[in-house]
Amino acid sequence: MAVLPITGSQASAAVRVDAKQVQAKDKPEQKEQKAEFTASRSEMKAQSNKNIVEAMFGGGKQGDDKAMNILYSEIMSTINAELGAEHAITPNKVAGQSDDYWSPENTAGRIVDGALGFFETFQRQNSSMGEEEQVEKFLSVITKSIDKGYGEATKVLDGLKIFDGSIKDNAEATRSLIDDKLAAFREAKLGKAEAE
Repeated sequence: MAVLPITGSQASAAVRVDAKQVQAKDKPEQKEQKAEFTASRSEMKAQSNKNIVEAMFGGGKQGDDKAMNILYSEIMSTINAELGAEHAITPNKVAGQSDDYWSPENTAGRIVDGALGFFETFQRQNSSMGEEEQVEKFLSVITKSIDKGYGEATKVLDGLKIFDGSIKDNAEATRSLIDDKLAAFREAKLGKAEAE
């Protein structure tokens, strides 16, 4: 059997083939390790986010208050964007309030009071309309803003995985009370017969 001499280029090619074979063998293990690392990193991030949410919203009443603050802030920011911030009740103005400050009744009252604070300005800006048309148009504008803000707030709370239980109940009660208060405003301005 004759042995043929190996040239430098052939030796380089043989080394490249062996290196590729070694890399090919390592790839599944490396991919698996990388996938495990990515999964554990994702799990740590999810757990960290969960801990942050629990710290912010856990603990019953205090967590509910923070969620109601989000609801209030989102609704008022959409109303302010639509009608102007001049008459708005901002979160800075409400810091350090009483324990029941974020109850559905009080939150709905602040939202409606803040929204209705724009009515006189709206009337001046739309003086060519009759009072009934002003009331209807104004209620239409602020109701759309409230709906948008409520939707954005519930999306935030749902994204944080906390829009359930008492937080959801309080948000829904607040929304219902807002509707009742706006209906009472309409009735006060236009009379009961026209409100029905």
